[in-house]
Amino acid sequence: MRIYVPDLVAIVVLRLVTANNSTISTKLYTDLLSNYEKNVRPGVNYSIPTFVQCQFTLVAFNGLKEIDSKVSFTAGFAIFWHDDRLTWNPNAYGGITSTLIPTELLWKPDIAITNSYDDLQFLYRNEFSIRVHHNGTMTMVTGDKYHLYCNADVTYYPLDIQTCDMQMMTWSSFPNEVTFYEVEADPLHNVTSSDPSWDITEVKMFTRIDVSLQITFLMVRIKLKRLPEYVVINMILPVCFLCVINIFVFFLPVESGERIGFSITLLLSVAVFMTILSDSLPQSSRPQIAVLCYFMFSQLLLSIFMMVFTIVGLRIYWANQERPLPAYLKLFSRAMGNIYGCQCCKERKLISVVEPEPSKDECDKKRVPEHYQTHQVAAELLTWQKVANDFDNFCIVFFTLCIIISNAVFCAKLNENPEG
Repeated sequence: MRIYVPDLVAIVVLRLVTANNSTISTKLYTDLLSNYEKNVRPGVNYSIPTFVQCQFTLVAFNGLKEIDSKVSFTAGFAIFWHDDRLTWNPNAYGGITSTLIPTELLWKPDIAITNSYDDLQFLYRNEFSIRVHHNGTMTMVTGDKYHLYCNADVTYYPLDIQTCDMQMMTWSSFPNEVTFYEVEADPLHNVTSSDPSWDITEVKMFTRIDVSLQITFLMVRIKLKRLPEYVVINMILPVCFLCVINIFVFFLPVESGERIGFSITLLLSVAVFMTILSDSLPQSSRPQIAVLCYFMFSQLLLSIFMMVFTIVGLRIYWANQERPLPAYLKLFSRAMGNIYGCQCCKERKLISVVEPEPSKDECDKKRVPEHYQTHQVAAELLTWQKVANDFDNFCIVFFTLCIIISNAVFCAKLNENPEG
C-alpha cells in the first residue's frame, strides 16, 4: 500500500485544525458566558430600547374551522436583535465568526402571541439554539404549529374571503425597553396551501401602534379565499333542484293519492340540507348571518307553502259536488280562464250551439233575456274539479315565479361581496 507524502500531510493538518477549532470553540463558549447575566436586557444606553426584527415564513396552511373560529398553520420565524456583550474578534478565536448557544442560557425577547386559541404562546422554545455572531447580532430561528382565534365572517358563504391576523407583542418588557422595528405591509411570497377548501391570496407582515397603550404590535395577516365548488355542487344546486321538482306535485293526478307524500318527502329533504349547513357554520349572528341561511330558509318556506296549497287543492277537488260553488271561487276560475284564454273559448262555442227552446207565448220568449242563458251555460261548466284544476295552474305559475325571484335575490346578494 503506497501513501503519498502530500496526502499524509493534508490528513495530519486537517486533524490538527479540527482539534484546534474544537478547543477554540470551547474557549469561545466559556469566555462568552462568563460574567453573562441572561436576565439583564442588553444595551449600552438604556435610554434606547432594544429593537427586535422578525421574519415570517408560512410553511403550510392547515385549515380554518369557521364553527370554532379557529385557524391553524405551520410557520417559522427568524428573530434578530443585538447584544453587545456577546462580541469577539474572530482572529483571536481561529477565525470563528459565529457559534450556537442554547436558548435557555441567553437573554431573548419575550414575544408572545396574544390571540392564541388555546393558551398564551411564546415564540421562543428551549429546544432551539441561538446563533451568535461576532458583531453581537443574535439570530433565533424557531417555528411551530400555531392555532389562532380568527373570527370568521360567513356573510357571503360560500364566496367569502376570510382575514386572519396573528398579533404579537413583548409580554413582560415595557415599550421603552424592547420594541419591534416598524414594518409597513411587507408582502410575503412562496406560500403554499395544503388545505383543499382554501386558497391563500395574501400574506403580509406589518406593525401596528396602539396609541392608548403605547405598545407596538407585530401583525401577520393571512387572507383566505374559499373554493366554492364543493358547496355549490353538494348543497346549493340540490336544494334548487328539489324546489323545482316540488312544483311537479301540482302535475300529479289527484286520483293517484301521492301528492301529500311527495310534498312531505321534499320538505324533509330541504330540512336535512339546512341541518347540514348549520353544522358547518358558526352559531352566531354577528356581524351577519350567512346569506345562504336566508336562501335555505326561503326554500324551506316555499316547500311548506307548496304542501299547504296541495292540501287546499285536494280539499277543493274532493268537495261535495252537490254543494254550490262560492262566488269567490267562481270569480277565481273565470279570472284564470281569462288568463289562459281557454275557458272563454269553450263557453262561447257552447253558447253558440245551444238554441232557446220554442215557446208558445211570444211574450214569454221576450221575457227570457239572452244573458240568462249565457250565465246558465257558464254555471254548468264550473265544477269543483274545474276550480281545483285552475288552482293547480295558479300554483304552478306562482311558485315558479317565487323560485326564480328567490334565486335571483340570492345571486344578487352574493355579488354584493366587497372583497369578491
